[in-house]
Amino acid sequence: MFTKWLRFLLWQPFALMCRRFPLWPFRAVVTEPVDGVMCIKIDNLLTRLLSRFSGGYDYAVCYVVDRTLMVDTGFPWARRRLKQTLLELGLDQTVSTVVNTHYHEDHTGNNDLIVDVCQAQVLAHAVAVPEIRFPIELPWYRSFLFGPARLAEASPIGTKIDTERFRFEVVETPGHCPGHICLFEPEQKWLFSGDLYVAADLDSQLRDADGPQWISSLESALRLNPEWMFDAHGSIFSGAERVERHLRRKLGFLTAIRDRVDRFATGTQTIQELTRKVFDRRDLVDWLSFGEGWLSIITASDFSRCNLVKTFLCARISAAASHDGQDGR
Repeated sequence: MFTKWLRFLLWQPFALMCRRFPLWPFRAVVTEPVDGVMCIKIDNLLTRLLSRFSGGYDYAVCYVVDRTLMVDTGFPWARRRLKQTLLELGLDQTVSTVVNTHYHEDHTGNNDLIVDVCQAQVLAHAVAVPEIRFPIELPWYRSFLFGPARLAEASPIGTKIDTERFRFEVVETPGHCPGHICLFEPEQKWLFSGDLYVAADLDSQLRDADGPQWISSLESALRLNPEWMFDAHGSIFSGAERVERHLRRKLGFLTAIRDRVDRFATGTQTIQELTRKVFDRRDLVDWLSFGEGWLSIITASDFSRCNLVKTFLCARISAAASHDGQDGR
């Protein structure tokens, strides 16, 4: 209760002020990596410093396809600059559909803005829709980093989505979180990958991650043979070999964790003890974080290696139980 009052008395007035007068001005960088695809990246000095600290990937970006389809809407602190950019580019007159690749706030944070400015419809996986329409109260650090979002309606997406020139298949890719999707254009071989990739070796995850499902989703993406991959944090990879190499790096990283869980998950031990064996690192960050990774330090263990390790452990136990059940018939 004390925390709720602090949020109400201190955080909310601060957040309202920052919406209108950011402590550090935001800039927008608009690029067109390929004909028909526009990337809108909004950041400032603070977000650039935090991005470098958090593994080298950028804050979430927005993609606009055919000037009508927006893939993800970015984080709430970028709201005013994003609106200015939409108006400057005339996108307020053309964008009609938003697709959220998943429900995390740095990808849905300006849904309401796009609805208001563009009269657009917001679509997401059916599993993600309740999380978008009825979000939980965020931990303090996520509110501080991304800003307070406003609510917007969202509807379940179908199996395909069209623009004037392109037709996208909706590919279910859970793992980073439930209800995660990618968009794939089979003629152009474009993969809008959301947070399927993010970074090849990001080991600390939220509690809604699922390692075994993530591996299956990466394998599904590889079978599509994409020639372009548009990552939701600004990394854009071109060329079939390069895209495959990065997806396989991510896949290899996760399968290595799975294999080490299988190797060390013997006897009785805490999940923290198992995690330290799986990662087996001996540097300052590991000592300070008790083996949970640097992200756990700044997120009070909301992000942690344990979250990922536990999903592989649960899958291992479930598979063993299923096998024993079949043998007992």
